[in-house]
Amino acid sequence: MFSLDQKNSSKQSFQSSTNRFSWYYQNIVFVSVFFVVISTCVYAICSLRFTLITSHLSRSSNYFYPTSIPWLTNKADCEHNLGRVWREGHCWDYEHDPNF
Repeated sequence: MFSLDQKNSSKQSFQSSTNRFSWYYQNIVFVSVFFVVISTCVYAICSLRFTLITSHLSRSSNYFYPTSIPWLTNKADCEHNLGRVWREGHCWDYEHDPNF
């Protein structure tokens, strides 16, 4: 009877050590995946904020470039709006924003 108890006890200790071993690696995998997901989210948020900040700064600058407006073909239609000039047979708009 003593030997049967020893076998059961050794089986239980083997199963418990296997459970501990499995539990340990499951936790390592869980924590690793958790940190990868959190790192990815932080990176995405920071890059999005950086993009929004830089685009806002570039919009707030007053850089405008002249652009020819091809559908206005005469001086009267061109100079009807402020900021447009008829020059060299083309209507030029000096308020064109490059971000448009």
